[in-house]
Amino acid sequence: MPSEVRGARDLVTLWRGLPVAILSYPASELPLGVGLADLSDTLRFQAWREHCVSPTVESCAEIGHPCAMVEGGFCKADALFPVQIGGGAPSWRMATLFLQWRPSLKALWLVALGETACTALGWAARCLREQYRMEQPELLKVARFSDVELTPATTHWQLAFVTPWLVGKNIHASSPNTSAIARELGKSMRARAHKFTALCTQERTWQRLSGHLVHHVANALLSTGLTVEQANIEVMPLTLASHSNDSTFEAISWNGEVVIQVEATLLPWLSLLTVCGGGENADKGFGGVELLPHGDTK
Repeated sequence: MPSEVRGARDLVTLWRGLPVAILSYPASELPLGVGLADLSDTLRFQAWREHCVSPTVESCAEIGHPCAMVEGGFCKADALFPVQIGGGAPSWRMATLFLQWRPSLKALWLVALGETACTALGWAARCLREQYRMEQPELLKVARFSDVELTPATTHWQLAFVTPWLVGKNIHASSPNTSAIARELGKSMRARAHKFTALCTQERTWQRLSGHLVHHVANALLSTGLTVEQANIEVMPLTLASHSNDSTFEAISWNGEVVIQVEATLLPWLSLLTVCGGGENADKGFGGVELLPHGDTK
């Protein structure tokens, strides 16, 4: 990649200042037979019921349309879990409360991004306690995205797909080669960077302009900054339900792990995937990844 990409450092500096809070639950706290998607849906639906500012008896999500008070950031429910993600919501919107399984730590992380989500972390913990008896999580000593960013200890990383990575729906299932995997990872880093950058402001014009900067920087960095060197991927179909219209659809998922070589300038972008997940429906517990140093640690 070029020695310097205009705007790249500014983006990373912006991300590093975003407020982040994490509660860690030991594996023994996880309820049997309940997946991350179930836990995520519980928080999502409870947020819509309790925090929607609509004057109607039912929340906007229960009625089935985006919140009328979303402009200006007035609706806390929409700030935590935007309504109709992928179904009409602006491309820069994303959930700001995430559940991520960390196999190496044998722990489940409840991650909050941005000031609104950080202030709602206690509420989310109470929901999990009341619904699933998940007790006494540990509050990790993190305050900003910089505290969870991957450090340049190595150029090679083992990336494990912790939860199914959804590639798409109603598409042909085929085993991907290393180039296809690299393109998919790059696509998700680009999308997450766009959404993550937009969390740094509530002003819509600024969000749109910052999105252009993200794509400009991504075009330069992603073309040569990441290489998939080894891949052990299992391609599996998944039948999923749509809450919006009560229908089902078949998605293609990846499971397994890959070894990647990454230049240091891309580590902040890769860190977005470790925090937020990637692929389709990452906001609902899919596409969780864990990265561990592989080989040439410094």
